[in-house]
Amino acid sequence: MRRFFSEHIDIGGRTVGEKSPCLVVAEAGVAHFGDLGKALRLVDMAAKAGAEMIKFQLFDVDALIAVSCHEWRERLGGRRLTPEQMMKVRDHCCTRNIQFLATAHDLPSLEALDSLEVPAYKVGSGELANWDFIRKVAERGKPVILSTGMYSEGDVKNALEVFRDVGNPDVVLLHCVTQYPTPPEDVNLRAMDTLRERFGAITGYSDHTEGIHFPLAAVARGARVVEKHISLDFHVPNAQDWKVSCDEASLAALVTQVRRVEAGLGHGRKEPVEGELRNLAWARKSLVSRRGIPEGTSITGDMLDAKRPGTGIPPNERGRVVGRTAAFHIEADTLITWEMIK
Repeated sequence: MRRFFSEHIDIGGRTVGEKSPCLVVAEAGVAHFGDLGKALRLVDMAAKAGAEMIKFQLFDVDALIAVSCHEWRERLGGRRLTPEQMMKVRDHCCTRNIQFLATAHDLPSLEALDSLEVPAYKVGSGELANWDFIRKVAERGKPVILSTGMYSEGDVKNALEVFRDVGNPDVVLLHCVTQYPTPPEDVNLRAMDTLRERFGAITGYSDHTEGIHFPLAAVARGARVVEKHISLDFHVPNAQDWKVSCDEASLAALVTQVRRVEAGLGHGRKEPVEGELRNLAWARKSLVSRRGIPEGTSITGDMLDAKRPGTGIPPNERGRVVGRTAAFHIEADTLITWEMIK
């Protein structure tokens, strides 16, 4: 079957794909709590830590939450930035040389994102089964990063059919578990492998665990995009993102360690590196005399042992040594060389 989804995607001049470095996205979400100044500080934090992109969430309370759900309307209403404020955030991202992204949670916010000229659209896990909305995103013809928290494999198939139908192959699938925090036994990083193998799309990981070890493990398993929450505030009542968020120091550590993990993945060929070759002399073993061997004695296998260093005859040459004669008396526990036998 011909592959439909792109192997490489351009997001704001940054190539994302199997042979490109992992894209690290700092998920600011609503960690600004409706304060534009905090949003700008989150941009500063992400840029200083070395993240390449920062993502916010854009929503209209009336379009997102039913009037009857008073608690959620009150809870989220104070954590909203307007499209005009988000424009200022985007402009600040430009000055800090970090890409701006945002998740639109409703149609008015999606339309507002158009005016913000985002390089890609992010679809949150909450759009599960909201195929009409996903279709509207896909039809915009830009790359789409799709989180799959709460999705079954069948749900992923249905979502991707929307992209096939509209002819948009530029999709990144993020494995995600919508649980704050996600316990280790629920992370299921192997699901990322399944997404890649089953659907042939670029895959990554959106993290909701404590710490940074699971994003690093995801990179080692081939994640091409990693998304991690960030926050300036912790232990916030009636909030959950801070529980799985990095501060500036841990975000910087994540970015650094992602690059180290990538460097450690290597080319895949099993061969000694230059540094190992320099260590052969002391690390491997050579044939030594297990006891004293008088001159003229025919050498037998029980006269030989293998010990460090590796500057003598290697152990795999034992067959060439056995049966030969000691050219002179060989003291016990002596490294054997070819000059000692004839």
